[in-house]
Amino acid sequence: MRPAALLIVLLSPSLTLGRTLPAQAVERTDTPERGVLRVTFDPRVITWNDQFTANGRMRLGAGLSGDTVGGRYIPAVAQMEQNVRFASGLAGFVASLGQGLLSVRQERREYPVKAELGLTRRLSVSLRVPIVRVATRTSFQLSSNGGNLGLNPRLLSGATANAVFLAQFDTALAHCALSPSCAARSSTGQWSAIRDALRAVAIAPFVPLDSSAAGKAIDSTVARIQRALDSLGVMSFDSAFTFSSDSLTGAHVEAAMLDNTGIGFGYAGLPFRSSWRYGLGDVEVAAKYRIVAGAHYAAAAQALVRLPTGARDSADDFLRQSIGDHQLDLEGQLTQELIAGPLWLNVAVRAGMQRPGTRIQRVAPFDALLVPATATANLQWDPGDYAAVDVAPLVNLSHEFAAGFTAGYFSKTRDHYAYRSAQDSIDLAARTGFPTAASVLDAGTAQRWLRLGFAVTYHAPGVEGGFSIEQTVTGAGVVPAATVYRIVFRTSKKLF
Repeated sequence: MRPAALLIVLLSPSLTLGRTLPAQAVERTDTPERGVLRVTFDPRVITWNDQFTANGRMRLGAGLSGDTVGGRYIPAVAQMEQNVRFASGLAGFVASLGQGLLSVRQERREYPVKAELGLTRRLSVSLRVPIVRVATRTSFQLSSNGGNLGLNPRLLSGATANAVFLAQFDTALAHCALSPSCAARSSTGQWSAIRDALRAVAIAPFVPLDSSAAGKAIDSTVARIQRALDSLGVMSFDSAFTFSSDSLTGAHVEAAMLDNTGIGFGYAGLPFRSSWRYGLGDVEVAAKYRIVAGAHYAAAAQALVRLPTGARDSADDFLRQSIGDHQLDLEGQLTQELIAGPLWLNVAVRAGMQRPGTRIQRVAPFDALLVPATATANLQWDPGDYAAVDVAPLVNLSHEFAAGFTAGYFSKTRDHYAYRSAQDSIDLAARTGFPTAASVLDAGTAQRWLRLGFAVTYHAPGVEGGFSIEQTVTGAGVVPAATVYRIVFRTSKKLF
C-alpha cells in the first residue's frame, strides 16, 4: 500500500490488565471480551505540499516552476527539443515554456469504521471499511519571459496545420529517390531525417515560436533543401513549416493538457483547479490473538488480509492520488506493551506481502509531470513488500487522560512493472514514436520514511477518544512530506 494508506494506528484508550491504563498510540494488544462488539471510528486528514525524493525535498509543483520550465519533467518537450536541435542545426537549443509557478496542495481524508468482535477472552475478528476522499488543489502562473515555445498550431486551427508542408516534403523526397542524380547525393539521407524530425515536431503539444532562433534556423534549413532540389531538377515544394506565433500562456498550457486528439496530453477535467472525489478504499479483515496478558507485559499477534476493493484510479487524472491499491495484501503484526508505573510503552512490528496485479499507467520516467495519453498502457504490476516499526511512549496523567509521543518507521521494497505481452510494448512504441521500457516506472517506488508526533487520549465509561498529530520528517524514494491529523472515537456493546 502507499504510505498514506499505511498509517500506523494512532490512538486507542483501553481498559486492560484489570485497571484503567493510559492509551496506546499504536495497535493495542487487548481484544473485546467474548460476545462484545467494539466499534472504532477514526477519521484522519493527511495534507502535503512537498515530497521527499532522491534529489531532496521538493515542492509538488516543481516540474512547472522556475525561470526556465522545459523538458526536465515533460518528456514530450524533451523529445521535441532533440528533434528541433537536429532539424535546425542548433545543438545548444533549450526549449522553454517561460517562467512558471505551479502551486499544489494534496489532501487525503479517510473515514474508516472498524468493527471488532470478541470470540473468546483472547481471540477476536475484525472488519475495517474505509471511505476515502482525495483532493488536489492547484494554481498555475506562467510568464513568457525567457520562453521560446508556443502552442502547437494544430490545437488552434485543426489538423491541417503543416499537413501541406509535410505532404509536399514527402513528394519531393520521393521524386528525388527516382532521380539518379538526386538519389546519388550524400545529403539525401539527412534530408529524410530532417523530414522525420519535423514530422515529430508537428505533433508535439508545444513548438518553437516563429520569431525564435530555432524557428528561423529551421526555415533556413528547409529553404536550403528546397534550393538544392531545384538545382537538381527535382520538383521541389514552396510551403514552409508553421510555427507558433504567440508565446505560451497558462490557458494555452491548460488547453494542451486537456486535448485528447493525440497532440495534447489528454488529461480529464480542469487541471489547474481544485478537484476531489470519494471512493471505497481497500477493506481489511483480521484476526487477533492475545498471547500474553500479564500485569506489566502484554503481547498479541494479528493476521490481516487487505482486500482489492479500492476504487480504481484513472491515469487521466492530473496529479492523481490513489484511493486504494486494488490488489491483495497479506500482513502479520506483533504488538507488545510494557507498563512501569505511570509509563506505558507500546511497540508494534508488522510486515506485509503485496500480491501482483495489473495497473493502468502512463509509461514515462517516474518523476515526469506531464505525460501524453498515448503513453498509457495496462501493465503487470508487482508492488513491493513492506515492513514497519511503530513505537509510542505515553504517560498516564490521570485515570482519564494520557499523553505522549509517537514514532513510526516504514520501509517498502521497489515495485516492478512489465508489459503483459511483447505486443503491448510494440503498440506503445508505435503510439509514442519511440520505445519505452515499463521498468522506468520502478524508480522511486522503493520507500522509507520516519514520522514523529504526539498524542493525547481520553477514557470514560462506555466511550474512548483521542487526538494526534504526526509529521513525516524524512523520507527516501518518493514520499509525501505529510502532516497527519487524527481523531478517534470508540465504543463497545455486549451482544451475547
